[in-house]
Amino acid sequence: MKAQAVAQAMVRGLQEVVSPTDFVIYPLASGGSGTTDLAVRLAGGRLYHEVIAVGNRRAREVKWGWLNDRTAIFDAQDALGSPDGPSQLPGTYTDSRPVGEMIRRLLARRPDRIAVGLGDVLAADAGMGLLQLFGVTLMDGTGTPLASGSRPLLALDRIDFSDLTPPPIPIVGLTDHWHSWNERVQQRDFRLDLIHGGLMPASCRLAELLSEYIRIPVGDVAASGSGGGLGMALAFLGAQFRLGAEFLAHLGRLEEKAWQVDWAVTGSSQLTADSAHQAVGQVAQVAQRAGIPAVALTLQLGPGHLGLYDAGIVGQYSVLDRPRNERDVHRALASLIEKAAYRVGYWMQALSDP
Repeated sequence: MKAQAVAQAMVRGLQEVVSPTDFVIYPLASGGSGTTDLAVRLAGGRLYHEVIAVGNRRAREVKWGWLNDRTAIFDAQDALGSPDGPSQLPGTYTDSRPVGEMIRRLLARRPDRIAVGLGDVLAADAGMGLLQLFGVTLMDGTGTPLASGSRPLLALDRIDFSDLTPPPIPIVGLTDHWHSWNERVQQRDFRLDLIHGGLMPASCRLAELLSEYIRIPVGDVAASGSGGGLGMALAFLGAQFRLGAEFLAHLGRLEEKAWQVDWAVTGSSQLTADSAHQAVGQVAQVAQRAGIPAVALTLQLGPGHLGLYDAGIVGQYSVLDRPRNERDVHRALASLIEKAAYRVGYWMQALSDP
């Protein structure tokens, strides 16, 4: 479900128990799917579509937004299209060139900056395709330039930077975590070996060569693990990183709205330690500064979720009323959120009554 639909389901549930009042609906994303739509909605601007065709891929339309402050924004997931990695690694893409091509297209529009939503994707080529579009020539041991994609990366031996042309304006990577590339490759879900044997060391070799050129350990840059290799490639090109939820909260002045309400309800499909850097954490921080309680709804409590209490969340509640399979949850999700919000509203109302 999109953030707006989730928020509306919450309101329907709350309206059944909370005294007639005004609800402030503020949908948030964490840098993944839907970030561009929300940015345009919150900040003002217009949505456009750019047709891109990279390599042998079919031409496709990519949605992008032009904000009133002359920021151009797009979601990496939208540029990459359908995942082509193994089923064990959902959201995995073997070629990051479409993201690089989209950045180049937007540069021609002469914005003041470009924001790229890096959530919900894992670029398994360590950002090689993106870098190639900005003049980085990766070569094998014979000096032959590599084709794009994760498999050719296995033959990487050296890099020619003589044609490097970095973007002339600021690039902002919108992320949902601060993990560096070197931290990310050590996490259990980052299984590049499921795509090609030897892909992990080849990716780390690319990180070493990039670091040698700019004399900065690019693999240690905070958030360089965002989007798989996209974060590392963008870090090499000089991009800055910002939490996607924080970016959207600033655009729509969430801080001001928090002072107009008595309590806040937010949610995520899973609550983990990383949720503190995502939409749930952003709502919690803003609510805490405004002196109001914030409650989070979820499908699953994951590792580190107890840390959210320190971040400002006062309650974490499952939307599930009984054990359900994934298909059943998907079909009934709106209703489950609505009913969970009703239960939370009943509890919050009881606490609020003198």
